[in-house]
Amino acid sequence: MTGQTTSPNLGSIVNDDDRAIFLMDEISRAARRAFDERTQPMGLNRTQWRVLAQLIKDPSLNQSDIARQLELESATVGLAVTALCDQGYIIRRRDRSDGRAWQLDLTRKVEDILPELRSAADATHEKLWAGVSPAQKDALADVLAIMSANARGLLADA
Repeated sequence: MTGQTTSPNLGSIVNDDDRAIFLMDEISRAARRAFDERTQPMGLNRTQWRVLAQLIKDPSLNQSDIARQLELESATVGLAVTALCDQGYIIRRRDRSDGRAWQLDLTRKVEDILPELRSAADATHEKLWAGVSPAQKDALADVLAIMSANARGLLADA
């Protein structure tokens, strides 16, 4: 043994499919960080914003539903909900059909921050989509929709 080590040829290990997935993850993280920076002055962290977004999209969700959809621990969502209640953005009450669950209701105060949230999202999108044509965006949305459905199938197969 000479003490020399040989590096394995790793060039063929990471392929174009891997690189595409890594890029999607990188884009997602960068977009979230940029949006977080824009919403931080409003007093919202990422989890709180995600909880609000889920309720804006579907007001019938309860706290457990949101935790499942966001793939977060119940305690994490619970802390976010408590903070949102303290800030006056939502009201938490026991679900009438399941006393163990918390039903969440948006308050009118949310309407006050929606324009600022929309502006933060638009500014993030403007930077993110710079140089991308509408046709490219449409094509990407089609591909991502297929991949999203395939990804859900991966989870079902696991």
